[in-house]
Amino acid sequence: MPDTSYRTYNVDDYDPAQFYDHHENQETPNSGPDEVQVRQFMESNNLEDALKSVILSPPLGHAEQDLKERCTNLVVLVLHSFKSVEIEEMVRKLELEDGDILMKYVYKGMQLSSDSAMCQTLLTWHSHIVERFGHGSIIRVFSGRLRL
Repeated sequence: MPDTSYRTYNVDDYDPAQFYDHHENQETPNSGPDEVQVRQFMESNNLEDALKSVILSPPLGHAEQDLKERCTNLVVLVLHSFKSVEIEEMVRKLELEDGDILMKYVYKGMQLSSDSAMCQTLLTWHSHIVERFGHGSIIRVFSGRLRL
């Protein structure tokens, strides 16, 4: 009799309709950055802390699109406040995960903004993020399941 031990896999376990998303088990999605704190940082010209606080709690996986858009507009405002010579130094200070979150905000900001100056600022940030983290950052943003 032929050996059938290779038939121990259950094909139904690999059904794409039964895909297990490990991100669905997050307790509660973040409600976004604290807008009051971010604005205080910006008023005191502490842009580095403002950027870190908006990256700290992105509303990834949140159902409310309005919340995501408000957070994105806040991040775009912070990014637009940086001078062009400060952008490269700030991107060098970011970790890989922070760079990926910032890249998500950059793409979402380009989607929402119609102001050409704002889009030019976002493209500057985009080029510095790609220079620092490589094209993998773009791929991680587009292939990630949690969206802004």
